[in-house]
Parts: sequence; structure tokens; C-alpha cells
Amino acid sequence: MGLLLTRSMLLWLCALVCFSSAAVAGDTLTIAPHFYHVDHQQRLILINQRTADLPVSVQNARRYLALDHTYSLAAPLTAVATDSVYQARYDGTAYTVYFAQLPVVRITTRHVIADTPSVYAQFRLLEPTGRITESDLGIEIRGGFSQSYPKKSYELSFWSDSTGQESADVSLLGMRTDNKYNLQALYNEPLRIRSKTANALWQEIHQIYYKTAEPDAKNGISAEYTEVFLNGRYLGLYTLTERIDRKQLKLKKYSKGITGELYKGAGWDGATTFTSLPPFDNTSEIWGGFEYKHPEEEIDWTRLHGFVDFVENSSDEDFYRTYQQKFHLGNAVDYYIFLNLLRAGDNTGKNIYIAKYKQGEPYYYVPWDLDGVFGTDWTGSETGEATDILSNGFYDRLLNDCSANGFRARLRARWTELRRNVITQQRIMAKLEANSTTLLSNNVYAREQLAWPAFQPSSAQLPYIATWLTARLNLLDKVFSEPCSPLTATLAPQTAQLQLYPNPTTDYLTVEAPVGTYELSIRDLSGRMVLQTVLRGTQNRVDVRHLTKGVYVATVQGNATVKTIRLLIN
Repeated sequence: MGLLLTRSMLLWLCALVCFSSAAVAGDTLTIAPHFYHVDHQQRLILINQRTADLPVSVQNARRYLALDHTYSLAAPLTAVATDSVYQARYDGTAYTVYFAQLPVVRITTRHVIADTPSVYAQFRLLEPTGRITESDLGIEIRGGFSQSYPKKSYELSFWSDSTGQESADVSLLGMRTDNKYNLQALYNEPLRIRSKTANALWQEIHQIYYKTAEPDAKNGISAEYTEVFLNGRYLGLYTLTERIDRKQLKLKKYSKGITGELYKGAGWDGATTFTSLPPFDNTSEIWGGFEYKHPEEEIDWTRLHGFVDFVENSSDEDFYRTYQQKFHLGNAVDYYIFLNLLRAGDNTGKNIYIAKYKQGEPYYYVPWDLDGVFGTDWTGSETGEATDILSNGFYDRLLNDCSANGFRARLRARWTELRRNVITQQRIMAKLEANSTTLLSNNVYAREQLAWPAFQPSSAQLPYIATWLTARLNLLDKVFSEPCSPLTATLAPQTAQLQLYPNPTTDYLTVEAPVGTYELSIRDLSGRMVLQTVLRGTQNRVDVRHLTKGVYVATVQGNATVKTIRLLIN
């Protein structure tokens, strides 16, 4: 009986024969399946095996790569470098080959990934050492405005099976053992280094006040670089991060009533910035810009509402006498320093968590979403602004505390302490440069451009940050060391006085500002200017009825201050 060979079988046999003869000749570099990652659509090959483990030398040059197929190299491979680019061909198609030393995440799913709910997927994390972590997974797109970006961030829920009925705890890249992680896309970061550096810096500045009682508690998150493939497509560089939740902070569980508390600042609706006190509804998980996070068993806004009410409406005598019982002073000082050091303009109300370890303990801040920092705003644009002081309604009151052990005294002392070793130009720039060097030495920027052509890394970014940071530190050295007198002019929170509302809006946008002349500009998400006008006086009402429904970027700029918000028009 004859044997009928199809074309695909012939190609397979040919490849096998070619591979065998090449292997015998010793000119083929064979990579174990878990160490190579091929994107056939973008014609990209990424190998993240440790280069020291690859048998390549001048005496042992390789002309072929044995992966899912046998690829012929454009030039004999005599050395492997992570900062170089190599060319290979298979079946007449050219591929770009990279060697890198970063972990690689591979996610496969048959489902469309949406905002919610999570869909089933399979997860594999391969480290250059060969360590592999595999798990079933629930995955969904995360973020608010960032969902409008083409490169998505993801929330990962690790499952013990494909149903998601039970969770599975994993430990990834030396971070916490848990069933929840995030993949942050870094899409709006010019060099993909700011948020990772900022999160690491916060861990050096601040430790949670009950660390002795809860050694595993962490105020903030760790973040590690990884490259991501989704269904075989290369998505580029991400940070795999921990999450802010009850487990991260070791808050007390619900026990016949509310013990620990956790709220996320998700909007600019007044309560988050301590500038208004809207009524609350215990049937809703949203109030005044906050999202209710813990406990899940019961929604009760009474406690947080009471604290916001205290900040906004208590007498000066009552506020300054009792605020340290209600909010942890050391945390308030450290976050104020951190907020202004980074000039994190998107983190004065939104993008902060407020937590309480247990009843009878004070509230404290937990930072989050630190991308618009070190001289950029939340869009990734360079602001150049280094001479203003950020605040909110809570800090407005704290800045007037001139008592011997009050906020301003602690601020001066803590700033002096941190400036000795932690908050220095050299130390901060070294952290930024180390992250940039990691990405450059692994040729990540080239792959990021391949996956996202709009990404254009600039060698001018680090010098820009260095110049900006010098100006910022000089300002804060002056401002934070000044003697305390209520309503000190240099500490007047300029950005807090500039308000744009309502947001969302349907017809008019009101802009409140100190006396002066300002320019309002509104751009769509492509950057196209759709409205520009000059504002005079302390309150202006701007007609936006001609704008189509959607998300815009609104910026108000004056001589001494600037404020940028995401504006939703319904």
C-alpha cells in the first residue's frame, strides 16, 4: 500500500532532516520549548534563557535556531548579547530575534477579555533561571480611563481549576503569596520607569505603623518587570504588581461587625479631596468619589462620612485637639512629603486609598497608580512644573497646625531626616537610571516600539527628570523648612484652589480659580484641541454643549499653577 504525503508532511520531514544534519554538524542552537516565545504575526522571537547557559562561542558558531521550527540565522551566531538584535528566516519569512533576561508571562484563553467578569485563561510565568509557575486564571481588563488606551492593563485572579470556584495562592517574582495580582501596562509612561521607581521609593520612605504587630503588612505594593504574550501575540513590557487590599495591609476581618476598613479614591467628587460632603447611601458601593473595598460583608459609609465631616466642618479647636486620634500623623506627614516630592497631581484625592487597621485605630493613606510623576502628568506629557505645592482639604487644615508636636513641626523634622539618605538627588536618580538600564540592556524599548508604534523613547527623558528633580528638591527644601505660621503664603495649596466641576457634565463646565487670568484648553484623546478660551475672574461658566459625548483632557493653566483632569461629557 502506497504512502501519500501531504505538503505539510513533506515540509515537516524536510525540517526534521535539516535539523538532524545541522545538529550533527554542531551548528544549531537548540532552545528548550519553555524558554522561547514566538509571535508569528509580528515576526518576533524572544528567548529568555540565561545567556550564560547558551553554548555559543567563536569556536562554536551556530547557523540555525531550533525552536518550534528550524530557523536559519542571517549571520553565524558567535556570541549572545541581550542588547543586540539578530535576524533569522523560516519558510521565506524573516523574523527578528532577541535574547533577554526578563521574566515572561504567557496567557492563553479562548474567551474575549473584557472589563468584567473575569474569563478563564491559562497562565505561565517563566523566569530566566528556568523557574516556571503555571496556574489556571481568571483575567479581566482593569483601570478606569486607562481602558481607553490600546495597550490594556489586566487584573489576574488565580484559580485552582477552570471554574474559578476556588482560588489558588501563588508567589510570583518574590512578591506576596496570594491569589490576586495586576499586570500594569505602563502605556502612558515615556520610559516605563516612573511608577516602578515611585512605588519602590515609597517603601523606603514609609513603613506601616503597626508593622510590629503585623510583620507581613505592607503600605503600598511591589512591582516587577515582565514581558507578556497573550495568545501568542507579544504585548510588550508590563509590571507585575501586588494589589492594595485587606491582605496586603493585614486589616482585621469582619467579625460580627466592621473592624478593618478600606476605601479607594476613585474620583474627584468632593469627599476624596475633603471639599464637599454629599449624602451617602449604604446600598451603594460608591460615595463622594470613594469606592467601598473592605469589608465585603457589609457596606456602611457612616465611619468614613464622619471623618470627612470632621475634617471639613469641625471647629479649629476640635480639629487640632483631636485629629491625631483620627488619622495617623506619621503617615499623613510621609504621604504629604511623597505627594509633593513626586508632584503626583493625580493623587491628591483620587488614586489614594484610606484604610483603618481596626476600630479604635486611626485612618491612614495608601498610595496607588503612580504614573503621572517626576515631571509628567497622568497623560505622560511633560509638565515642567516644579514650583507649586499640592494639597487637598485635609492637608489645608493640617498645614495650619503650628503646635510643638503638630503637623508642621513633624513635617520639618521628617523632611530633614529623609533628606540625609533617602530623598537625595543621587539616590532617586540612581533608582530611575537602574530601571532604565535594565530595559535598555535587554533591548525592551525596541520590542515595545514594535508592539506599540506610538511609543517613542527619548534619551532626553532622564536629563529632563534630573533637571526637574533638582528644581523640585530646591523648592521643597525652602518650603518645608520655613517656620510655621498659619496660612503661610508659600504653603498655600495652589492646585487645591483650582476647581473644575461638575464632572461628568452634559452642558456647562464651571471653573473656579484664584484671582488672575487663566487659559482653559480641552483636547480629545487623540490630542486634538476642541476648545480653548481665556478665563478671567474667580468663577467662569464654559459652554461645552457642542462637544460630542466622550472623554476629554481639560487643562487650566495660570502664571503659578496648572490643573489637568479627565473630563467626561455625557
